[in-house]
Amino acid sequence: MQLLFRLIVFNLLILICSGLIFMCSGETTFNYNLDTPDVQNVLPDILNEVSGLTDIDSSHVACVQDELGTIFIYNFISGKIVSQHLFDTYGDFEGLTYTGEAIFILRSDGRLTEWNDFKSDLANIKHYKLPLLTANNEGLCYDKKHNRILIAAKSTPLDHDKKSERFIYSFDISKKTLLEKPLYSLNTGQLAIKAQKFNIPTYSTTKKGKKKPFNFRPSSLAVHPLSDDIYIISATDKLLLVINRKGEVIQMKELESERFTKAEGITFLHDGTMIITNEAAGKVPTLLVYKTKKMNND
Repeated sequence: MQLLFRLIVFNLLILICSGLIFMCSGETTFNYNLDTPDVQNVLPDILNEVSGLTDIDSSHVACVQDELGTIFIYNFISGKIVSQHLFDTYGDFEGLTYTGEAIFILRSDGRLTEWNDFKSDLANIKHYKLPLLTANNEGLCYDKKHNRILIAAKSTPLDHDKKSERFIYSFDISKKTLLEKPLYSLNTGQLAIKAQKFNIPTYSTTKKGKKKPFNFRPSSLAVHPLSDDIYIISATDKLLLVINRKGEVIQMKELESERFTKAEGITFLHDGTMIITNEAAGKVPTLLVYKTKKMNND
């Protein structure tokens, strides 16, 4: 009887573990309702072209708009800019992230700026011209687990043979060096196949009625503090992509046009609260706050 009992328990453990492995390797639940933000703020006009976004604390984020070398600290509870910090004059500034010690700013051509004690010390600024394999780069986020900065390229690689790839690079904060090869490479052909599984069209229609093929162009990314997954936004495609640490796509969500006019920024608070910013794109710039929710339809 003891032997039979042990065999039953052993088989049950195998079944349970197999189920866990399946759940971990497959699609995951998306715990945000993109249709109903908990907070929806209209940003000041000076942030019409808000591009970079990062969390500072439980009520403040930092923003940058792509034409001005200024960091704006914004209180999303009161809906007001509380301070501004000049780090440069003019440029195409697209990415922004805060490590808790320093703030990093990405210019689209691959120049990375590190600003320690950014609220008070203008002199403590360093620039790194990164040897990126892409001309236009927009996404920037802090990967706390590995003490590195992740950089998402918006444009296709300069190597014509790799035009279907979308690179995500890794910058080592301690060594101040860029990993020689991209950390992740997302293939647009494979993404299009995956999109069909999420009932997402692989063609979009232009204003002139022409069909435009699936063309993922990352504009922002962030590491989820609880799941450790990486969330990537493509403003052009109005798409939110979630990958795990292996680079596997585990979720895809369409971003509705009226609410997400041009999503250029994403970040997370420590409790998993998601914040997304949108450029005005002919309307008004917005900041959307999403608390985690259990979704029954995913």
